[in-house]
Parts: sequence; structure tokens; C-alpha cells
Amino acid sequence: MAKVGFVSGAGAHGFSFESPGDAHFSVTAVLVKEEHKREVEEGYLRIRRRHFPQGSVSLPKVEPGIVQRHRFIKELKELNFSFHALLVDKRKLHQKSPLQYKDTFYKFLSGLIYNNIYRTVPELSVIASPLGTPESMESFRRYIQENHRVDLFSPAPFTFSDGEEEPLLQLAAFLGESLNAFHAGLSDTDVERELAGKCAGVVRWPEGYVPYTVDTDEGRADARDEAVTAAAQLRARDFLLRHAGSEDPVIKSRVAFVEYLLLVFTYNYRTRYVHTHELLQHLNSFQYENFTEHRFRSLVVGPVRDEGVLIVSSAAGYKLPCSVRDVYAFFNYYNQQIQPMLHRLGQCHRAVELATGGGLDVLGQPEYASLRKLLDRHL
Repeated sequence: MAKVGFVSGAGAHGFSFESPGDAHFSVTAVLVKEEHKREVEEGYLRIRRRHFPQGSVSLPKVEPGIVQRHRFIKELKELNFSFHALLVDKRKLHQKSPLQYKDTFYKFLSGLIYNNIYRTVPELSVIASPLGTPESMESFRRYIQENHRVDLFSPAPFTFSDGEEEPLLQLAAFLGESLNAFHAGLSDTDVERELAGKCAGVVRWPEGYVPYTVDTDEGRADARDEAVTAAAQLRARDFLLRHAGSEDPVIKSRVAFVEYLLLVFTYNYRTRYVHTHELLQHLNSFQYENFTEHRFRSLVVGPVRDEGVLIVSSAAGYKLPCSVRDVYAFFNYYNQQIQPMLHRLGQCHRAVELATGGGLDVLGQPEYASLRKLLDRHL
């Protein structure tokens, strides 16, 4: 059954905690069946006009307003909708992480909730509140559709609107603001509890990473995993520090690449490989350069590794290593390619040397001295 999701953010980007209300950011999706959309909209407007005739559902600070707010929430139970939310405690975030950048903050955090609803709710159309300029929102829309939708061929649209045109975006914003206020200690109204029958889950983020033993070889954690993890993070952050402020578009692209890997590693899943397609979409959204897979590997991945950043890869994509297992998997991945290549070079060298009666010793060139050492056991 087709549904419509009304998605709105509450709170703002930034790490200036001058008041308790600055500590949280949330993204809330109000979900209604398409056939019930008009009925729910009319019901919401009717309830809003009764309790907030001025049109703005504001956070009350005095007792009469608080009572009114409780009555408003009680009547919302009559409407046929559900909601799902992501609640972010910004105090737990690294302020020097890539989330310090506004576009990355909104894109990454909103992506978490879209990832949930698209993989749970079939035939979902989305109407979202804008979080930036039209250009950045179009880039954001493409990012969500290409990285978080299960069925890329679905005709279900993803559009932006505001609360004046779509009243259920007001409801999503109200629920998000209520969550933020309650968890900041500014309100005693817990909409997650008050609307328990409507709540399809509030995800608290970030969650602490738990190193499950299933992530390591033979179900056992290796004592060296922590050292690998620390080195990967330290080298990534050192790279970002050294290149901060560069105006070179290729350097900026490399910084964006490392930032994204570090972001996923720190706040999502340490064991997750980021697919090349996802990375290309992320980098090309900045419009520093237009990268194909070949240009990405030669101009971004290779040079970043050359500077000492620890990046492991597999057929699944790229990531920072978090375990001895990651390191061995990376070496195995390349060893399976390098050893056959060395064998083929050795065969070619022997054949040419035989055909020319020893007159052509390709590996005799000084530029190939290191290669000859590698091939000695194949010759």
C-alpha cells in the first residue's frame, strides 16, 4: 500500500551550546497512507486551529500553553498517521569531524533516517522540508535517491515543500521540536510516550560502537585491533589537518574522500565498506572535479594512500581498517592480483630473452631494478 512520508528537521547544524536547546538535532518522518492523506491533513488543520489559531504550533513556556499543548497532542491520537525519528545528541559528536560542515551534517544525518524508511516502507513518496539552497537541495535529493532507495526504478517522487503548502510537514517539525525539547530538559512532554501508538521508533544517535566478535577471524577479537583502529583514525585526521584550507580542487576532493570514510567509520559501522559508486556520488556533488572510476582511483585513492593514510579495499569498496582481519583481507586482495602479474611478467621476460638469444634483457634496465628483485624467484 502506497504511503507518503513528510520529513522535517528540527534544530540546527553547529556546535555552539550556549543554551540547552542547542544540544539536539532531529529528523522526523510522518507517514500516512496515500488514500488517507487528505483526511489526515484536514484533521490536523482542524485540531491546530482549535488549539493554535494563530497558525504556529510553538513551544509554550507558560503553564496555560503547556496545558494546551498536552490537549493538542491528545487529539493527535485520533489521526491516522505514524512517525519515525532520528534524535541526535550533538554533544557526543566530534566537533572537528566532517559533521562540522553544514552540507555534510544534513546530508549524512538525514541519510540515516531515509535509509531506514526506504528499506522498511514500500511504495514510499517523500515530501521534505528544504535545508538549504535550491542547488544544494537538488544535490541532496539525488544523493538520497541514488544511495538510500532500495528500488531505484520506482516512480515514487521525492520533492521539497514547506509547512504552508504541506501542513503535515508542520506536524513532523512539531514532533521533532518536542523530542529535542524533552531530551534537553526544556519540556516535560514526551511525545514518544504520549503518542506511543503512533511512534514507529525513535533512533538515538550516535550509538557507541560495540566490537562484536563476529567481526574478527574465527570469532575471536585480536588484541592488536585497537592499535590498528587508532592508527587508521590518527593518520586520517593528520591528512585532513595537513590539507585543511587547500584551494586545489583535486586536494579538496581527496579531503572530502578521507572525511567521508572517517565519518562512516566513526559514526556508522566500522566494518562497512563504502562502495565506489557512493563515493563518486559524494565527491561529484561538491563539483570540485568530475570523477570517473579511473580518475577517482588514480587522482584520489592512490595519492591519499601514498601519503600514508590507511585505506583498505575489497570488491565491496573502501574503508579505514579497524582490525587485523581488515589488514590481512586487504593484503590478500592485492596479493591475489600482484602474484599473477609478477608471474606473467616473468614468463614474458623469459620468452623474450629466449627469442633474442639473450640479446634483450628487459629487466636489465636500471628503472626496473626493484622489479627485478621481485621477479628473481620467478626467473
